[in-house]
Amino acid sequence: MARILIIDDNPDMLQMLDMVLTSQGNYEVILSGDGQDGLAKALSENPDLAIVDVMMPEMNGYEVVRRIRANSRTANMGIIILTARGQPVDKTAALEAGANAHMTKPVNMKELLDLVRNIINPKRKMSKPGIFPIFSLRGGIGVSTIAVNLALLLQQVEPTVLVDLSPRGGHDALYLGLKPQVHWGMYLKNPVHAEQLLTEHPSHLRVLASPPFPVQDELLSREQVTQILEDLRGIAKFIVIDTPPVFANSSLCILDQADQIVLVSGEDPPGIQTTMITLRALKPQLEQLRLVLNAVTPGPRPPAEAVQTALKVPIISQLPFDPAQTTALRRGTPIVLSGPTAPLAAGIQKIAHAILQSNA
Repeated sequence: MARILIIDDNPDMLQMLDMVLTSQGNYEVILSGDGQDGLAKALSENPDLAIVDVMMPEMNGYEVVRRIRANSRTANMGIIILTARGQPVDKTAALEAGANAHMTKPVNMKELLDLVRNIINPKRKMSKPGIFPIFSLRGGIGVSTIAVNLALLLQQVEPTVLVDLSPRGGHDALYLGLKPQVHWGMYLKNPVHAEQLLTEHPSHLRVLASPPFPVQDELLSREQVTQILEDLRGIAKFIVIDTPPVFANSSLCILDQADQIVLVSGEDPPGIQTTMITLRALKPQLEQLRLVLNAVTPGPRPPAEAVQTALKVPIISQLPFDPAQTTALRRGTPIVLSGPTAPLAAGIQKIAHAILQSNA
């Protein structure tokens, strides 16, 4: 049974959350009425998740979260921050403090239960280390969106690195609201340990950003890619790779070394045709493929069963079109952070669950 710590100085809120999480969620609940006591219980009880109120005397919720994250025993604990304020700046403050998610009061209990399940469930599936490229030969199909959001979800489970392998100025760092001072292009002139080229997000996800200028696809050799992956394997359990839509040396090297490949397909005839071509080319990696259908435009969708029959590969998730994702990316807060209960976030959760189960 998963254990949840609730830290709130409002006795009525403690009682309400205790009742809902115990009766409806079947969780074991630990209660605390102030930040100091809550921090002590987080360290001594080692819960799976903490729900922390912001406004508390002596030590506010942000400071509690920062101290939880700073301790190696609790650094990977799931954390939800509750606050009466729901402006974008408040969500940013919660994420910068180290929370997985932010909810405003009054709390919608169904949304809270969904959010708790989304954060806790992956943590209960311990998996082997893995390299997970996100790939499609068709550009503009949402590979970067999936890579960024998936990496954030896996970071909630174990230390994760997101690699933006685009040779033409990728957008992963931008989508995360980061401004990297280092990138893998520097490796071409000075092959340092890859850890020195990482930029850290407030969620503790680390990013190997693409160069801010175009480079030739073949400039990163197989030997260099292999060494970078070896470096990253030493510091992270999961490596998610935003892979360019080409069969260049770097892409082929990553696909060859992948534990699982998330292959992204469109649902229109050109998208399905491109996926068929890709499946033929990746026949040696067929067992590692995990197929995802992604709708990048609104409108009617073909049944997943029909597409699956045509492609002869199981579909692990069918992602809906979500106009909110564009706004979320522009603000540097991807959908799994800004709207963790949204349908698109739920679809990416299915991808995370599928690859964690397959990698167990």
